[in-house]
Amino acid sequence: MNNFKAILSAYREAHRIEKRLLPVSVIIAVVSAVMPFVNIWFSSKIIDLLDMKADGKTLAVYIAVALSINLVMFFLNGYLADVNGNLLSVLYYREHKIIASKLYSTEFRTLDDSGFKELIHKHAEAQKRSGSAFMQLSWMLRDFISGLLTVANSFVMVFPLLRIGLQATGNSFFEKPVFLLSIFAAIAVMVVIILIVATRMNKAWFASAEEYSRLDRIFYYFIELFNDYKSGKEIRLYKEQDLIEKTATRKLLNEGETVMKKAAMHTAKSSSFIAILGAVVGFGIYLFIGIKGWYGLFGIGSLVLYCGSFMQIINGIMKMATTFGKTAEMIPLINYYFEIVNTEDEIEYGDKELEPSQPFEFEFRNVSFKYPGSDNYALENINVKIHNGEHLAVVGRNGSGKTTFIKLLCRFYDVTEGEILINGINIKEYSKESLMKLYSVIFQDFKTFSIPVCENVTASESCDKDRLYKAFDEANVKERVLKMKNKENTYIYKTLSSDGVEISGGEAQKLALARALYKDAPVVILDEPTAALDPVAENEIYSRFNSFVNNKTAVYISHRLSSCSFCDRIVVFDGGAVLQTGTHDELLKNKNGKYYELWSAQAQYYLN
Repeated sequence: MNNFKAILSAYREAHRIEKRLLPVSVIIAVVSAVMPFVNIWFSSKIIDLLDMKADGKTLAVYIAVALSINLVMFFLNGYLADVNGNLLSVLYYREHKIIASKLYSTEFRTLDDSGFKELIHKHAEAQKRSGSAFMQLSWMLRDFISGLLTVANSFVMVFPLLRIGLQATGNSFFEKPVFLLSIFAAIAVMVVIILIVATRMNKAWFASAEEYSRLDRIFYYFIELFNDYKSGKEIRLYKEQDLIEKTATRKLLNEGETVMKKAAMHTAKSSSFIAILGAVVGFGIYLFIGIKGWYGLFGIGSLVLYCGSFMQIINGIMKMATTFGKTAEMIPLINYYFEIVNTEDEIEYGDKELEPSQPFEFEFRNVSFKYPGSDNYALENINVKIHNGEHLAVVGRNGSGKTTFIKLLCRFYDVTEGEILINGINIKEYSKESLMKLYSVIFQDFKTFSIPVCENVTASESCDKDRLYKAFDEANVKERVLKMKNKENTYIYKTLSSDGVEISGGEAQKLALARALYKDAPVVILDEPTAALDPVAENEIYSRFNSFVNNKTAVYISHRLSSCSFCDRIVVFDGGAVLQTGTHDELLKNKNGKYYELWSAQAQYYLN
């Protein structure tokens, strides 16, 4: 029942995504089901006319009508196939767009959740094995309806023969109704067996394909390593090619081949068994028709009609059985899709708005936080105030809780205990849009995209050019942009454009800074975006950036103390707790404090 509901929901979703697809699939099913019977019926009539030595005019009319109908249905079937192909392409694109929209619109805590990441991975792997669930369902609907109509048409065609078969025409077994009933019983048994075998065959194939995909993933991971110029230096320097190739080859060719051989043998045995069963039933049908014809109960034309129609029953049943067998493969993919698109955000926002021109004061009041699924506190009992216009440095070793502090400030997560206040009001009472406008953040793992420079900075297809170049200038990247072939319209990297430019890590960081400056939000946060640079270069960037956000509230995150010594106040994190707060000079006076310890350890790198 659950599987039936899932399939029904999937068809409703497919119809919602592309309303023309299912009607077209049904029409194709009808046409494909009718086409064989046109030829069967006309062939039987033409043979009867020949047997009765009918005049040439009558024969010509039947032949012409048969050819005309075949021509119309041939072109109709071809046209609908093209339309269906286009609709499937649209459906495939829209399905991926729905998933993509969900991924970039869902809240960060969901995207960061390991369970959700695994769900996305399973969906991607299932799509790799089976393709689009909705495309498959379209084909399944077409085949099921085609098979059902084929069986129905066949029974209409052979109804006169069934009437004959249900009458005793002699004393032998073959002349009694029990012979026909035996054939129907055999067909019924065949249907049940085909359904069971086809379902098991598809389940086994799906399980094997899932295991093979896991191995295949390893292989393509290594292929991507070879293609990635970023890892190419190490691979060549340490001669890792043989190790990678042998690992990938061993996994895919040895283990993968074993898995797929096992699946292929299972499929071959199952298919052979179904084919033999069909042949046996087919032999019984031909025997039944032949004996009835032998006794002169119908003419040679009817013999052709009954033979063709009876065999179409088997074809129709096979189509429907295959559809049912395919269902087992589709259910997981359908469930993954709906689980993704129906994932609901857990964070609830209020309706209070923040005006960018107003002053802001932030307060962490007794804040403690555990990441979902973790038993350990990432932050514990944090009490920190950030005053309007203040430049605050948050320092500490890696893993001390600095980035978690920023994630809570941006409300990517809600606190486990305590509260965060903005102007004395709980952060939960403000609208999502209002909070997103409040911050310009440059994270350590910032991204530059393979799109034009201007769009990387403005996050939009349109921009204020003067404002854009001002941001370039303040981020110290203006000269580099002006040297590019298409200036601000130049693509970064060559992924989407052959004219794209490859930029260095430092240049990417400057574009990320320009992005923050262009947004011109009231609160600016730098979460170690320059961690890959040396202390001197980092200090230069922080000092330069600090001069351009002079009147804004700014938070600087770093594990290097020299970069933040110019700030109004410094908060020292360690082990998820705040150990010290004060100015640079105040903190250095406490020679037993954590700040002095860190400063002393790093002093050899600092500028005088």
